[in-house]
Amino acid sequence: MGYTLKIGECRTDYNEDGVSIDCDVVRRDDAPAFGELTDFESQRRPSYTSWANAMETLGLMDVMFNLRNGGKGDFEWNGKRRSPLLEVHPGATPITIDHVEYVENKIAEYKKKHPDHIAKFPPPKPGAKPIFGNGSNEIYRNDDYDEDPRFDHALCRGEWLAYWLRWAINNCKQPVFVNW
Repeated sequence: MGYTLKIGECRTDYNEDGVSIDCDVVRRDDAPAFGELTDFESQRRPSYTSWANAMETLGLMDVMFNLRNGGKGDFEWNGKRRSPLLEVHPGATPITIDHVEYVENKIAEYKKKHPDHIAKFPPPKPGAKPIFGNGSNEIYRNDDYDEDPRFDHALCRGEWLAYWLRWAINNCKQPVFVNW
């Protein structure tokens, strides 16, 4: 199990049975790509654990999660208190410039502390056989990946998040973070 996380232009669907908030997936050739099925897209489908671990590693718990899920319930930036992006699950949160700047600042701090880290998933060890995949996106057992500490999973998640938050602020009239 895991999340479907999407960033983009808010789209409201209304009918007599209910109202939902969503956004269309955007694909951009200059967007972050790390060998995932959703590379170059404004969506990701991480496991709950991998997303939480990445956010904790990067210092982004407060901007991402509500009090119940490890954050403070809000975060402060430039003297303003804001709701986290994953305030409720499933749900949607408007993206503000404060979200963008907070995330970019925390990632910059992390990179300064870890200058040799690169946003890349480790390659498989020579001779490892994939357990799933289509040739270009293959998945291996955890033990079959190289253990070089420079390869930083959390940084992959953070760079994806920062890129798409900034893109949404610059390109959407009603930027939204949607999670299912």
